[in-house]
Amino acid sequence: MSESLFPPAVRAGALTCLAISAPAAVVQASLSDSGETNQSNWVYLTLLAIVVAYLLGGAVAGRVATDAPMINGATATLVAFAVVQTVAAVFRIAGGDGINPLALIFNALLAAAIGTVGGGIGAYVANRARVNR
Repeated sequence: MSESLFPPAVRAGALTCLAISAPAAVVQASLSDSGETNQSNWVYLTLLAIVVAYLLGGAVAGRVATDAPMINGATATLVAFAVVQTVAAVFRIAGGDGINPLALIFNALLAAAIGTVGGGIGAYVANRARVNR
């Protein structure tokens, strides 16, 4: 494992991300699988919740990390993304649907990018707290 990864930070960030993104992903899947062409706008609200989850997960990891907060933020969101997508893939395959590998790669990169920004925000907040003491 790399010297810059701090497992407690990754764990805290991933759990924070999972606490928000997993329920939002379940709601999004249930709304988008309705089979109707007239989909609800609630899908966009769940997408916003997932983006916020990636940002907060990265921020928690960045704040807890002792070194390389952005790497820890990206790793935390990727871990959470992998957990949610693994469970989703099992259900999709069991339901007879396929998996789009390009969408998975794009969404993983998007999660990592948002987690990186969150890690930077978390490091900024941690540094501000240290300076103001």
